[in-house]
Amino acid sequence: MPPRSHQHYKESEILGRQIGSDEMLKCEFILLKVYCHLENNVFLNIPHENYAEQASQCLEKLRKLDKIKKTLMEKKYRQVEEFVRAVKGILQDSECNASDLTREEFKKQFKEVFAIQTTCLSSSLL
Repeated sequence: MPPRSHQHYKESEILGRQIGSDEMLKCEFILLKVYCHLENNVFLNIPHENYAEQASQCLEKLRKLDKIKKTLMEKKYRQVEEFVRAVKGILQDSECNASDLTREEFKKQFKEVFAIQTTCLSSSLL
């Protein structure tokens, strides 16, 4: 069996996992990456002429992420899939500038952090 750091898993296997301490840390890390992406890329790219309106929409997205963080910390997500669905639901909201990039960043981070094997034919939840 290869060392744990070199193992790759199927996405369905990861999504079906109960959130234990390892999964909790991974979900927290991914959420931190999403926050950083929004703050570092989105707010800086909002045009000056409509900054207030678009920034308030992005702040709403951050508030929703805060709710996900709270739910995660309170251990109310039983499986990784519940966490993924919650984050994905927020990132599909196109009101905040650069939403697509944020969705892609989440997908990338999720696959890297959980060591998901890539396949040509993927019926991904992400």
